[in-house]
Amino acid sequence: MRTKWNLLVGTAVMGCLLTPAAHAQEAESEEADARGNVIIVTARKVEESLQDVPLAITAFTAEDIRNRSITSLQDIALQTPGFVYEDFSNGGYGTPTIRGANNFNITSLEQNVSVFIDGIYVPRQYSFDVATLGLERVEIVKGPQSALYGANAFAGAINYIVANRDLNDLQVSGTAGFSEDNGFDLAGKLNVPIIEGMFSMRLAGSMSKYGGSIPNNHPNADLGIDPGTQGNFGGYDDSSIRVGATFEPTDMITLDFDYYRFNVDKEVHAGYRIESRNGDMNCGSGPRLFCGELPVTPIPGPSGTPGYVQDPRSIGINASTNLYRAAAEVRLTDEITFNYLFGKINGDVFAGGNSDKDPLIGNVALGGNIFSYGPGGNFDYESHEARIQYAGDNGFYAMLGGFAQDGSDFDLFAAGVSPLRGTTPITAIEGLIVGSPAITDTKTRAIFGRIEVPLIGDQLSVSVEGRYTDEEKVLLSGGSTFNYSDSYFTPAFSIDYKITPDNMIYAKAGRGVKSGGANSSSFAGLIDAERFFGPDANWTYEIGSKNTFADGRGFLNVDLFYIDWSNLQVPQTPTGAPLNTATVTVNLGGAKSKGVEISADYELVPNFRVNAGLAYVDATYNGGVISGRLARAGVCDDVICAANGDVSGNQLQRQSPWQWNLGASYETPITDTVEMFARVDVFGQSSQFTDESNTATIMDRALVNARLGVNYERWSLAVWAKNLLNETYVANAFFTATPFGSNYVPSIGQKRRVGATLSFDF
Repeated sequence: MRTKWNLLVGTAVMGCLLTPAAHAQEAESEEADARGNVIIVTARKVEESLQDVPLAITAFTAEDIRNRSITSLQDIALQTPGFVYEDFSNGGYGTPTIRGANNFNITSLEQNVSVFIDGIYVPRQYSFDVATLGLERVEIVKGPQSALYGANAFAGAINYIVANRDLNDLQVSGTAGFSEDNGFDLAGKLNVPIIEGMFSMRLAGSMSKYGGSIPNNHPNADLGIDPGTQGNFGGYDDSSIRVGATFEPTDMITLDFDYYRFNVDKEVHAGYRIESRNGDMNCGSGPRLFCGELPVTPIPGPSGTPGYVQDPRSIGINASTNLYRAAAEVRLTDEITFNYLFGKINGDVFAGGNSDKDPLIGNVALGGNIFSYGPGGNFDYESHEARIQYAGDNGFYAMLGGFAQDGSDFDLFAAGVSPLRGTTPITAIEGLIVGSPAITDTKTRAIFGRIEVPLIGDQLSVSVEGRYTDEEKVLLSGGSTFNYSDSYFTPAFSIDYKITPDNMIYAKAGRGVKSGGANSSSFAGLIDAERFFGPDANWTYEIGSKNTFADGRGFLNVDLFYIDWSNLQVPQTPTGAPLNTATVTVNLGGAKSKGVEISADYELVPNFRVNAGLAYVDATYNGGVISGRLARAGVCDDVICAANGDVSGNQLQRQSPWQWNLGASYETPITDTVEMFARVDVFGQSSQFTDESNTATIMDRALVNARLGVNYERWSLAVWAKNLLNETYVANAFFTATPFGSNYVPSIGQKRRVGATLSFDF
């Protein structure tokens, strides 16, 4: 492993240092804006060319989203080096991970990667994966962004850019698609200048349905239980609507108003359970752990029914999100601009999944089927951000801002008993046997700023960012109120040098913080040390190089990073807890992550482009780290893992060390008005561990997508396939370990899906 790491470091250093030097002898290329393929991003709260920002960013334009058959955040992760997204069995606990810094407690309020919709913070995971139909752009910003974003952008941020705000041009576009397994997609966008150059309105909407690709072998699967999981696993029925207006009464002022609504109705994924109480484990104390690769084929339950079996009353996730946005930009002078952003976002969710090993037998002792209800609840947040910035002609930039946010979150994770093999849909929590309701009110206040100073003309720039955050949380749980408050400073520093206008090297250091809080638990006997948990933090150091070459026909970006992470927030069974008590979050030791990310795109010959991405992430626990949940569960035996829970040097769970993607696209004219296009994308990742014991693994995989079609003037018709080779694989797995039993819940990825899409753009 050390030799492999040294080789990668050497390769990346060559890319960071020698590649720009090789291009230094080239004649200066045309201005970037003249090339027509420049991607504009807003990662630093101003519009900049992707290749000019000293940050590791992967951006997908509307054209990329369409041409690469991207329909979900998981699709985006497959094509982003160093970024992983898992939605587990029901999609309600979607967990984005950047550079191995994963969220250990996936049910927690705070995440390691923040998500924003047009600049508005999205507080809950069940609202993360918005429909990609109609998006203008998606930005994956890597490394801590707490200085400018706050809101727990601990390891990075995801920016959805939704609206196209054009005051001058009438724009109409739409798509309609069909696929096997009852797939149907419909989306459209309309932008109308009511008063040209002054006032425009826009409307967009989408609906997307799919029946799933893997059969549910439960005898009631085809009875049409609604809500529930009907027929195959993994179906969905999602929709969105967006309404907005832009008003520019003078050359100095621009006002934007937007409303978004996203509805998500997803079935559970195909999957199964591996349980210690059913004798499914093959190693450890008892044995109570699974060693080796998690099988794709389920271990049969007592009924002996083969394949994937789930109670069709299971609701993967039924959620809706409303977002209200108002923005004002006042251009006081050519150099000074004032911006204000108001956001109000609320949402609600209900999910109920069957938790029986074998739903045809159920829980004999309780005389029914056990369902876990989670996520459940709602949130309501309101925010205000104001900032003033100065951008001088000489490259000097300064920005100062303030941020205020107040929010309330109600969360309920519970378990209950439903009639054995019943056919009545579950519309509310019933037969409650355990629950942990919690209301968290959050008040956040922050000031932030950035200064960028050019030192050698426009070649060398130094930037300093910082944010001071004061946060208060009030938790109401079990009839008691708990108060938590904290404040922290999150700085960031960067320096970049343009060897040529097209070749830049940079270095960056930044601190990320994920806030702490109070634990909610149905167990009233929490000791003081387990009632509250503190923030965890990291310092990330990065060097990189961004290079555009061949007169804009290609780019090569390379970065190396090192993350020093302390006070990990991890789940643990409370001291002295009885059966079915929810876990609590505690702070535990530290970890380190280092790696290399490479992305490239090049037009080899006219109309034939290739793109590639590669990431290597080495993320491990520090020495002396003790996993409380492993130790208290008693699953280790000092042979396959340390009985005291020592995980020193183990690899962080749910992170593949290797991740890669490769794509190729070709366009050629057929007639004077008709053009044919073709695209193939291949994605791969190495195996990963499911948990900190490093015993069970998820297999490596490689998936293939393809797209073929024709363009006629402003129309396009394409046929496409996702998972073309029809691979069967474990996409992710949830692991629990308590003194009362251990479980793995693998989720199976979707099988091949073939469809056709007709689109137009006027």
